[in-house]
Amino acid sequence: MRTTTPLLPVLFATAVTARLARRVAPDTVTHAFETVGLPVPLIVDDAVFAPPAGAGAEVPAGLLVWAAGLRQAGAARVRVEPVHPSLPLRVPRMDRAGRRATARASARTHALCVVEDDAGTALAVVALGSEGDATAVPCAPAVYAPVDDVSPAEASRRLRESVMRALAAVEAQPLEGVRDLPWRDWQADLSGDHDDTRHTALAALTGDHDTARSLHTALHVHGSLSALQVPAQTGGDAVGPALAAVHGAAARVLTTLTRQ
Repeated sequence: MRTTTPLLPVLFATAVTARLARRVAPDTVTHAFETVGLPVPLIVDDAVFAPPAGAGAEVPAGLLVWAAGLRQAGAARVRVEPVHPSLPLRVPRMDRAGRRATARASARTHALCVVEDDAGTALAVVALGSEGDATAVPCAPAVYAPVDDVSPAEASRRLRESVMRALAAVEAQPLEGVRDLPWRDWQADLSGDHDDTRHTALAALTGDHDTARSLHTALHVHGSLSALQVPAQTGGDAVGPALAAVHGAAARVLTTLTRQ
């Protein structure tokens, strides 16, 4: 079982946050992963919350047991931070061992997860492997306070508008590797012209189909455009900025909406 999009980190973050907030039952979490054919994550290494470092669950631990231990440690939510050379690096600083432990997973899924307390202070960084194996490492206690922070509704609106502009630019100047991306599908998803059953797993965890729709589209936009080393320099003055804008908008949706 391999994943090369941020779907696994997004499901992980929304599932843990939903359990921390006690808004979904344990069976709902398990069913969400099974619905999309992904393994329920197993935390195989935890240098932050597991004894003797912390008072959380012993590892290896299943996702539900580990989430219960997080609550005792003061965690309030988990957010997704997209990772790509062209995007601002918003993952809290880690030491060399932490960077080494998370490098392979972030290169494959193009995302890492950050555990926060109620004040938005980072407690740990979590990397998800292709088989659902998760590793939690220490990080700097950085407070989430980006200068471009927006509301979930605004983040979704910007993604919708940037997809429309990118579609127009790509249609005016078709490029190999970009023109065949499902631009019109993304536009339809963000406009609500779709079957919500495709977002069942995310909607079950977020409790909101609009949020699930935006997350679903954003993770596929980010996963697709991450194949480009520098989207802004792809296709010249017209297409490049449009690709960079839609990539940045998708990244903001993934972070902003997983913090809900």
